[in-house]
Amino acid sequence: MEEKNLNWEEFNKDNPWRKEIFNIDTNNPAAMKDLIDEICSGKRKFIYSKDKGQINEKRFELSLLPKPYRGNLKDPKLVILSLNPGYNERVKTKLFKMLKYENQKRFIEISKKNALLESRYIISPDDEVDDVMDNGYWSDRLSELKNDGAEISRIGLIQFVPYASEHFGSWNKKELETQKFTREIIMRLLTKSKDTLFLVMRSKDKWKKLIPEMDNKEYKDKFLYNQNPRCQNLSKNNLKGNYEIILGKLKKYPCSNI
Repeated sequence: MEEKNLNWEEFNKDNPWRKEIFNIDTNNPAAMKDLIDEICSGKRKFIYSKDKGQINEKRFELSLLPKPYRGNLKDPKLVILSLNPGYNERVKTKLFKMLKYENQKRFIEISKKNALLESRYIISPDDEVDDVMDNGYWSDRLSELKNDGAEISRIGLIQFVPYASEHFGSWNKKELETQKFTREIIMRLLTKSKDTLFLVMRSKDKWKKLIPEMDNKEYKDKFLYNQNPRCQNLSKNNLKGNYEIILGKLKKYPCSNI
């Protein structure tokens, strides 16, 4: 599906995550209680009907909130392309049950904001709930860049598959319905943003099937790669020469060119 020539608000109206779980009114206590109960029970399934049969439910923890996007995808300087969220039962399930209601609600609100592309922070500077529930994953991996003066609010993250798993396993190569919108986001940034960079940290071959334009001459220089696909640290050691390129981008802070 090709990038649409729409302004940001019109473009984001087509976000498929406005359906299903993320249409919830987080200010409705009854709706929130039902959702929290369903998450804690592990019974809720989030895959759209068109996607059923395309994912091995034994491999993906479908009862958890999906995490398709994170951070700034409206006017980012860097977009991290990853595989899928990790799963740790102690953190993702047991810790959520232990949180007070207000923190459970806040976690759901942050997840909703990220999925609907309304967030500007891959790591919230004033709310630790999401970082704690993420076990500090991205805080740790972005720490070197942050310490070197990078503007973290210009980083976005896209997962190839939005559902958590302890081990990814095999992939049946069929496109999820929601991946069509993921492709539109990437193509929009490729064609409308003059200097957004993409850092492919995992599953380069899978991303190239979704975005074959990655190999096009006009876009090839926009895609960077890490040294170790098993490591997602944005560090000098893992990114080598690409670290300075990325840091240079993130230290600049011009107005949005989208």
